[in-house]
Amino acid sequence: MANYITSQVDGNSASLVEAVDKSVGVSTGTTEEKQERQFELAKAQMQYDLDMAGVGAKAEEIDRADRADARQHHLKIQESDDATWLEKNIHAVLSIGILLLTFLMYAFIISGGNGNGIMSNRSGMKDIVIYILGALTTVATQVVSYYFGSSSGSTEKNKALTVLARK
Repeated sequence: MANYITSQVDGNSASLVEAVDKSVGVSTGTTEEKQERQFELAKAQMQYDLDMAGVGAKAEEIDRADRADARQHHLKIQESDDATWLEKNIHAVLSIGILLLTFLMYAFIISGGNGNGIMSNRSGMKDIVIYILGALTTVATQVVSYYFGSSSGSTEKNKALTVLARK
């Protein structure tokens, strides 16, 4: 029955009402009854969209609070007299390591193209290297975003500047 409904619906509430009516064997009813069901369906869809927007806003608020808490924790470590050099610099050390490893993997792949490298005749190794490189590239992107800003932060700044410019 779900497949039948899915195949009959093209995205608007009128066709959904008709598909449900056909699948459960209900007569289509009068025009007023159809309009009432369409109205109720549209109202339910709008309520769902509103609820999902609220969930998204709440998730963004939780994410911002989490980032603020992490920044505050990092700041406390940096200001602590009892923290060791490694505790104060672990973010930077790991970031440099990740970036170096990523660029070494890039160099490894480029140098492997001469026929003598690990990528030349082992397809299984090639898949592993490409998987590792993809993971490292993702992490390296996050490292750069952490230190130099991310596109979501830039988007928020642009929106704020636009609002200020309109005023």
